Amino acid sequence: MPSDTQKSLDLPLCKACGGRCCQGSPGIWVDPERFFATFCDGTHLSLEQLRERLPEFGLVLWEKSGEPMPAPRSLDSGCSFLNASGCSLSVDKRPCQCLALIPVKETLKQPEGCLCRMPDMFTREQARQRWRNHWAGI
Repeated sequence: MPSDTQKSLDLPLCKACGGRCCQGSPGIWVDPERFFATFCDGTHLSLEQLRERLPEFGLVLWEKSGEPMPAPRSLDSGCSFLNASGCSLSVDKRPCQCLALIPVKETLKQPEGCLCRMPDMFTREQARQRWRNHWAGI
């Protein structure tokens, strides 16, 4: 994954909208390398090892797509890391999708919902494929 995913990050805009994307659902880590570098000092864990470790990070294994991948817990209010002052995760630990999301200011003109866009490289399908390749290579 390119290291410039944070170019689109607009924290003031996100704060102004209250994290509507986060209220819908948590983002996911599209890049297994980045996830393991961030949370496991670069050590690639097996699926079972990851299952055991995720709770200590406040994360779950998201398997709805058919391929297990780490994600923040999803609450009725959205992402478990969203609070009144925004995301409680430091920017360097946020999911790839959260950092890659392209903010759309018109979102602020709507009473609800999010118009922000996800680049093609960061879709759930891309994440599913990257995690499938990762699990196959272990």
